[in-house]
Amino acid sequence: GEHFLGVLHTLTAHDVPGVRMSAFALFGDLARRAPGIIQPGMNELMAEAIACIDPMYPSVCNNAVWSIGEVCVKCEGNPDSLKPYAPDIVEKLITLLMGNAVSSEGHTLVVPGIAENASAAMGRLAKVNAADFVGPELGRFLLGWCEGMAKITDPTERRDAFQGFVLALRSNPQALQQASHNRAPSSAISSILFAISSWHIPEDGSGGSGANLISGDFAFSPFPPEEAELGRALTTLLQEIKASLGEDAWGQVDKSLPVNVRRLFRENYGL
Repeated sequence: GEHFLGVLHTLTAHDVPGVRMSAFALFGDLARRAPGIIQPGMNELMAEAIACIDPMYPSVCNNAVWSIGEVCVKCEGNPDSLKPYAPDIVEKLITLLMGNAVSSEGHTLVVPGIAENASAAMGRLAKVNAADFVGPELGRFLLGWCEGMAKITDPTERRDAFQGFVLALRSNPQALQQASHNRAPSSAISSILFAISSWHIPEDGSGGSGANLISGDFAFSPFPPEEAELGRALTTLLQEIKASLGEDAWGQVDKSLPVNVRRLFRENYGL
């Protein structure tokens, strides 16, 4: 066992990106299916995974983020095990969510799939300890997190991202104001609403065109019945946000929404 962990650690730090990519895929699979095997080497493996959250190497970065998310899933109910790593994880994920990653030449790096991956990992970290790990910095990346969540297609990762988001925002409701740079929080709230609306986009594209989504006769799907508990949590969260704003301020948010989206939230969330 110790020999295997030594080899795995060596591979996660290998000079060849393809080797590191495969090593983090294995790390994530072991975290999901056999966490006891990697427990003795967790310090070294987590340190390498965090260090490899580097969009200069897209495939390595994606797998490192995914593997960290899988570790987070296994740490629910045991936040102390992640406490040493949480600040560095959050800082690395913020860079990915807010599009602040740049190359050595100063060009912005766009990595396909990384916003979705980072959003899921942030949600999974929040489910371990939202108040201490994620909530305090939420205002810095709320908008990017919402944008990333809206793109997630894997149902389990999407659920984890939104569950973590609810917990994080409840732990720091002031993040709405912070994300709006201390102006009216309408932009942050609109981002949340559009992220939640992604749950209602038919997977088969049967709802209509993008143009119809904005102003035409778009057919939204109901919230997935298998995620009813999350749907209730989102409804409660939105109604609390509306109540905290007051009718006049909420009216400004409501007016900023496309007519179809406004109808969606009125009929499904009581807004």
